[in-house]
Amino acid sequence: MPIYPFRAGPKSIYKSWGDILMLFSQTEKERRFLAARELLNAEDLQALIVIGDVTVGPGLNGDFRFFTNNRITFHRQVFIYSPAAEPVLLAGSDIAVQTAMARSFVKDCRISLDLCGDIINILKEQGIGKGRVGVNFEMLPAKWYFHLRKELPKIEWIETHPQILEIRNRRSKEEINILRKCAGLADRAFRAAVEVIKPGATEYEIVAAIEYAARKGGAEDHFSLIASGKFGDREHFFLSYPTSRKIERGDSVAMEISPRYEGYWTQVVRTVNVGENNNAEMYRMHEVCMKTIQEGLKFLKPGSTASAALQAMHDYVKGTDFILIQPVGHNCGLDLDEAKLTEDNSTILVPGTAIAVHPPICTADG
Repeated sequence: MPIYPFRAGPKSIYKSWGDILMLFSQTEKERRFLAARELLNAEDLQALIVIGDVTVGPGLNGDFRFFTNNRITFHRQVFIYSPAAEPVLLAGSDIAVQTAMARSFVKDCRISLDLCGDIINILKEQGIGKGRVGVNFEMLPAKWYFHLRKELPKIEWIETHPQILEIRNRRSKEEINILRKCAGLADRAFRAAVEVIKPGATEYEIVAAIEYAARKGGAEDHFSLIASGKFGDREHFFLSYPTSRKIERGDSVAMEISPRYEGYWTQVVRTVNVGENNNAEMYRMHEVCMKTIQEGLKFLKPGSTASAALQAMHDYVKGTDFILIQPVGHNCGLDLDEAKLTEDNSTILVPGTAIAVHPPICTADG
């Protein structure tokens, strides 16, 4: 299947778009491409194939955004990096390519109606018919993999996502500033929610207020969960997508507020009460939750580990009448959930690591 290069319009138009849309500097772009070259050298790779799509969740899609600085709005796209040529970005429509040309780090952006076939064509054009090529096997469709092996039988396909995630965790000052801005949007969105939470408001209206506030402040995307009802009603009170349920006096409203700004996610989880609430156990649980976070924060610092922070939180909760369950928290970055706070997460924390801490405190009976 042929690749159709997109022909850009007047350069002045795209330059103005870039001025508006691309917040990262040329230095940041060069830092990321240098990381790609160093990865190829370290792993003896001939090329790197990075696939992205619109999924929200684990730390897989951020590889594509890290190297391209391009936001995918639908379907999937592919980034091809090799020392033999300029990096290439493949997308499936004029709109996607037009956006990538204005927004991304990649100059050579092409329309592809057959992404897998065009990966093969480009590798062959660049003289890469044997050796090792890096991929992410969780992102690589099985159908593509079998086709790649058939058409390029002398290439050894190598998993490279763990190494890329390690690179992503070494954040620059520019990335840290973006994360701080995103955290501010989350706080802003929570304040907006508090303004509209009252008897008669629906979950849809609350989430609309949250997402409007975040978007108005510059969020490119938002992931929202909400729960409303009587606190402790395990059958009905749980975080999920919003519904038309109306808030009643005496309800609790829990919200997971997750804005995305310039590719980077942050998150806050908050619960508020509507009117009077005399549930003494709930207030006690809130106190324990806040203290649990404080104990964990003592270990969430450079040189420590997520597992050490989790152990500190468990040790504190064991001395109360409650229990601590998962998920306790997770790293945030180019993916919303890049690594969970678990006992086996022994990764050494470094400056710039962003972690959402939301320990679920439950009664002994769950």
